[in-house]
Amino acid sequence: MNVPQLLIDIGNTRLKWAWCEAGVPLPAGAGLPTPWQHGGAVAHADDNALKTLAADLRALRGSGPMPAVWITNVAGPVIAAAVDAALADAFGGCASVQWVRSTAAHGNLVNGYREPTQLGVDRWVGAIGAHRWLPHDTLLVVTAGTATTLDIVTVGADGRARFEGGLILPGLALMLGTLARNTAQLPALGVEEVEGAGTVAGAHLRWADNTHDAIAAGCLAAQAGAIERTWRALGERGPTRCLLSGGARTALAGALAVPFEMHDNLVLLGLHAMASAEA
Repeated sequence: MNVPQLLIDIGNTRLKWAWCEAGVPLPAGAGLPTPWQHGGAVAHADDNALKTLAADLRALRGSGPMPAVWITNVAGPVIAAAVDAALADAFGGCASVQWVRSTAAHGNLVNGYREPTQLGVDRWVGAIGAHRWLPHDTLLVVTAGTATTLDIVTVGADGRARFEGGLILPGLALMLGTLARNTAQLPALGVEEVEGAGTVAGAHLRWADNTHDAIAAGCLAAQAGAIERTWRALGERGPTRCLLSGGARTALAGALAVPFEMHDNLVLLGLHAMASAEA
């Protein structure tokens, strides 16, 4: 890697970014690494966030070479234009920028979607990131964000991998918010308020004896139930590794009754894999 990498994952509500210094060796050992040295997240609704980000990126670059910029975007053209402007502010419009799209294949990973280009680019790149570091395993990739997505990657006897498809359900915050908005007397709960409810919704299920815990346990149980049902179905074929990522991962982790591994951001990990392959 002769130039630094700037990786940007534009989600539905937040932009997540990571900076990989030039010349830093990849982490050794098995499992999912975090191969960047700097990173952060900004909310779309924060008008000053991108200006601050541009200043931070300018400082990270210093007098060094321009970074190779790799971006996924599921939030539409308005935020894309704002990010383009922020990058021009940070680097004077001279950085090489790749706006990633879903494709029919990447390396030995085949996109099994009926129309490969219609697969959400965040799901596709997250699968690329997971498969890059766990190339021989059947994977259940769970991203707990604005939506909760469950994506399946399998590996055939010939070593070819396939993105099989998956499930999309409302994210934990959406479930909690919908209950509050569409009922007369139920309270509004945030994701951070349900993290302690995992013992209610998890392997040792007990009934909640108050409304706050009933809401928390119910929404967590709905999320966990989809994951556990999918994990069991895959387990009938053979060993499966469940990977948990996304902003609500910590809240969801306490509710799961299946083994899993957590990672901060599989989309950024996938962008890193793609950028490194092109370097």
